[in-house]
Amino acid sequence: MIIIKPTGGLCNYLRVIFSYYEYARKNNSELHVIWIKSNSCPGYFLDYFEPIPHVSFNKQIDKDVKIDYNGCFTMKNFQPKYDKLKLKSYIEKIVFDKLDILNKNYISVHIRRTDHIQLAKYNNRYTDDEEFINFLDKSDNNKNIYIAADNEITYNKFKKKYQNRIKIDYHKTNNNSLRKTSLQDAIIDIYICVYSDDFMGSGWSSFSGLIKSLRML
Repeated sequence: MIIIKPTGGLCNYLRVIFSYYEYARKNNSELHVIWIKSNSCPGYFLDYFEPIPHVSFNKQIDKDVKIDYNGCFTMKNFQPKYDKLKLKSYIEKIVFDKLDILNKNYISVHIRRTDHIQLAKYNNRYTDDEEFINFLDKSDNNKNIYIAADNEITYNKFKKKYQNRIKIDYHKTNNNSLRKTSLQDAIIDIYICVYSDDFMGSGWSSFSGLIKSLRML
């Protein structure tokens, strides 16, 4: 059995899990995931997603357990594949109800800000507001817009500019946490972006990276 403990935010967790899942399956081994809730990932996998074949989860580190990998990066030569990542039915229903509001005719953007700005700028991968505005302005005016943003200030800026095309209000904000968005709302954001006709994400964002990977399935 291979035992891993992912770190970082939700999409870092998923990236590590599905990379090591590929490795485990190649070696005919079971994968055990120690999923610790944190400020960066404030929820538990099996509350939102269906179980993964040959993968077990634990919410704590058992005594004397030997962890094979503890971190947020993929295993070399084993890129994650997300075809086994399946939403629970209640989350899927929320997503599809929102798709109906959008008439299934929309484009989406993921605008990452808050604690991410300095890191993205340091790596020369920051995507500023003007780049998103250019993307949206070039789109078909008949298409609705979905804004996946990690803070309400950013959402409101785009809502003011594209109010007739943005049909879904910003979700509840968690002002006392590192992540202003609940894990459930973040997952809903991911899948609404996945199902959109076109998508633009933020540079140096694992969240945008996951959306792009899921769109390719």
